[in-house]
Amino acid sequence: MKKIFALTFVLLFMLAMVMPAAAHSVIVLPGANQAASINATADNFYFDVGDTANLFLYIIHPAEANFAEIADTFNMSQQVIYPNGSVASVTLTRSTSNVTYEIGDGEEVTANWYTSNVTLDQEGVYYINSIQKAYDNGTQTRERQSITVLYVGNSSTGWDNLQKTNNADYSVVLYPVTDTRNIKAGTSVNFTLSGNMSFFAQEVDNESDVLDPLPIEIAEYVNPYEMKANGEGIHSVTTVKSNADPTFSATVSKAGVWTFMGLNENEDVGGDNYQAVYVMPVLASNADNGSGDGGEDEDSGSIPGVGVIGIIACIGIAGALYMRRK
Repeated sequence: MKKIFALTFVLLFMLAMVMPAAAHSVIVLPGANQAASINATADNFYFDVGDTANLFLYIIHPAEANFAEIADTFNMSQQVIYPNGSVASVTLTRSTSNVTYEIGDGEEVTANWYTSNVTLDQEGVYYINSIQKAYDNGTQTRERQSITVLYVGNSSTGWDNLQKTNNADYSVVLYPVTDTRNIKAGTSVNFTLSGNMSFFAQEVDNESDVLDPLPIEIAEYVNPYEMKANGEGIHSVTTVKSNADPTFSATVSKAGVWTFMGLNENEDVGGDNYQAVYVMPVLASNADNGSGDGGEDEDSGSIPGVGVIGIIACIGIAGALYMRRK
């Protein structure tokens, strides 16, 4: 019995080791109020001309509903890119209270947030650019850049504004290369990064080069109630060639809110301080049954999470240990 328990522990440990890494990221969720924003769905990212978007900025592991408290020293800022290409600063207001959520097995997380409001008086695609600049324990700088897309009316005017921007506030921008209005579950989307890729090299104290290939974390946002009831959402890792054409493909296999994050992180670099994020809604399709693996194309250079190969390898090693103990 002890042997079985020990081998089970070893197997579970090995599985944990091959799971994809998760990192906190800045995401913006729309909602009538804070409670509604936590439960945001893809439909909440679509508006009519003349609406006001109430936006709530969080720092979170999206697939795990693992919120981080936002310190008042984090130096948060936000801009809106209008469909006509004009850019304006947006006023952010820090919450005066926190909310605690249970996310399963007695574990709790505490969230605070920033709020903002944008009047949507143009038809087309709006981009909300949120930036965090701060120090990590006073020793390491941190910069997180996050783009959230909002759709207004029936026009796709401005969908390519991220490709055109030369704004100095955008060190690196991660975005889809095609219009994703009304994108449905099961669709494959092509993304790219533009800007100075050495932005990611700042992650490392010794000024190491950008990881090549550069990891891209793909995650489905789950709210705390979903996390408590069903466990983690879909998340996986793919990679891009950071020194060439930094493009990748991802299949958004399930309706909901999806995040795509480039970060200079591997087993030796445990941080998530310098990152570029894109947040977008994915609508349900007729074939969407609420399941999927968030997988990448076979030629995307993906790093598997708990894939078939990892599981087979773990079982094989555990079996070998068992036979050896016999």
